[in-house]
Amino acid sequence: MKKKLAIVGSGISAMGAAYYLRDDYEITIFEKNDYLGGHTHTHHLKEGDHEFTVDSGFIVFNLKTYPNLIKLFQELGVKKQKCSMSFGVWNLNSGLQYSSNSLFHFFAQTKNLFSYRYWKFLYEIVRFFRVALKDREAIEDSKQTIQEYCKSKGLSDYFIDNYLAPMSSAVWSTAQGSVYDFPISIIIPFFYNHGLLQVMRPLQWYSVIGGSDDYTKKIVAAGNFDVHLSEPVKEVFESGEGIKITTNKAEYDFDYVVLASHSDESLRMVKNLPEAKRDLLSKFEYNANTAVLHTDEAIMQPIQKVWSAWNHIIKKDDNSKAVSSTVYWMNPLQHTDTNNNYFVSINPFRQIDPEKTIKVINYQHPNFTVENFALQSKLQDMNKDTRMLFAGAYFGYGFHEDGLKSGLKVVEILKKLK
Repeated sequence: MKKKLAIVGSGISAMGAAYYLRDDYEITIFEKNDYLGGHTHTHHLKEGDHEFTVDSGFIVFNLKTYPNLIKLFQELGVKKQKCSMSFGVWNLNSGLQYSSNSLFHFFAQTKNLFSYRYWKFLYEIVRFFRVALKDREAIEDSKQTIQEYCKSKGLSDYFIDNYLAPMSSAVWSTAQGSVYDFPISIIIPFFYNHGLLQVMRPLQWYSVIGGSDDYTKKIVAAGNFDVHLSEPVKEVFESGEGIKITTNKAEYDFDYVVLASHSDESLRMVKNLPEAKRDLLSKFEYNANTAVLHTDEAIMQPIQKVWSAWNHIIKKDDNSKAVSSTVYWMNPLQHTDTNNNYFVSINPFRQIDPEKTIKVINYQHPNFTVENFALQSKLQDMNKDTRMLFAGAYFGYGFHEDGLKSGLKVVEILKKLK
């Protein structure tokens, strides 16, 4: 008789673990939302009789830095398509508009052809690539923030404010005002691994044909899972004999549990977590982000040729603090064959036409600091000699591959305990 396994959450960590343990355990999945997937969030839309999909969470991947995800997709028969990953910035204070698509798009404002500061800006971008590549291994244990590192290398505020901070803010869905304190030890390795430190031959990126929830559906179809949607877990208790789970509907007993929820959510659920584990998990916090799926072109850059797959809009408030929003232009990202342009705005600070708003979604993203990034190596220790295991993208850089990699570590442990 198979042992009973509960999985709390249904993001990539949870679904990856469920898929690879489907033949070993009797699996129950608890999800607080009314859909499976977590940040794999596909919206099924219509224009007249034409049906299509738009993603608002996990959107893109590449063949170099997502090896486990690629393997999973191949096993499931998930189909991919090439997509653009151009990056654009619009600084509302200075009026600067540019796109990374080409030099033509970088100098979309022709006045910048005659601007010494702008040519210096381009030089500093290339120089950052060079020094970051040189320092890639040396900064692994660095306690420097982005701001401190750039200052130590003589890179200007203009470069930080209009390139490195916007890029980092967009990548991690974090307010630009917060990324200046991000550890450089997470930025440079991530940029290197994802081809963001090279001018020539950038990585090719892909999106899932038909929407990213295609893989979630195929995982569910492959396993005989007991899925509980809209059933948030209130309490998890571990004893020597097993696991007791209390939800908003009932109480359940299991042999093991995988908490593939965010670290702060897991902390709230587990009532008898040892103090050392509680203290460690408490260091990994999350930022609340609002995503708006819409068709309002008015929030995009005035110069349409700088519209990019990722667009970062910034301004400084009355206290000179950076305020920012990232806008994903979904048409080039997902090849939507539609009459309208579709956008996903993260934390918009400019008014979006309510008549053109399709959906508002609340997400949580990891907030990395010098302190918690240095503690990541200790997270795996929490899964030793216990019936209660933890998994999540916060075990890595916060992305889909990190979440799956964390889920696979749990799979290794549970296959030995079946």
